[in-house]
Amino acid sequence: MTEKIQGKLVTLRPATMQDRRPIFDWLTNSDLTSSMMGPPIYADGKIPSWEEFKEDYKEYFFDSTQPQLGRCFIIEVNGEPVGQINHDRIYPEDKSTELDIWLKSSMYTGKGYGSDALQTLCAFLNVGYSCNKFIIAPSKRNTRAIKAYKKAGFVESAEPIRSPDYFDTVVLVKTL
Repeated sequence: MTEKIQGKLVTLRPATMQDRRPIFDWLTNSDLTSSMMGPPIYADGKIPSWEEFKEDYKEYFFDSTQPQLGRCFIIEVNGEPVGQINHDRIYPEDKSTELDIWLKSSMYTGKGYGSDALQTLCAFLNVGYSCNKFIIAPSKRNTRAIKAYKKAGFVESAEPIRSPDYFDTVVLVKTL
């Protein structure tokens, strides 16, 4: 299993199966959910059921058995979980992966935790898996997230992505 990864502000701890349900709850039932999915702002972005979440975030995201297919990490600040970040499949042909991140509450936004988590995970994947192209694809409506991604070194790109979640998906790319 991967050890904890230290950033400037955050520590990334490999998520376990015991973290799967809290991660789902942070995504689907927090005061930040409405800024990412669900009506009224995201009528096109349905909030997933537990079964749909488990289909997207398979067991290997939580058990280190297939890290090249994807892995979740808990974002911690002083030992306290504040969110999750993950990478999806690492594509060897272009050394790329898609990332996703969400915090568990708005009380953790605006402090640089998300940007630091992104920079930390990108550096880890670059060294450990020779991954050098990172893609994140929020809705254009999620302006707070886009600002944090740009702070972490991502730039908008016209590059198509494999499966956009929103009609107004903004593709941001970071290359190391």
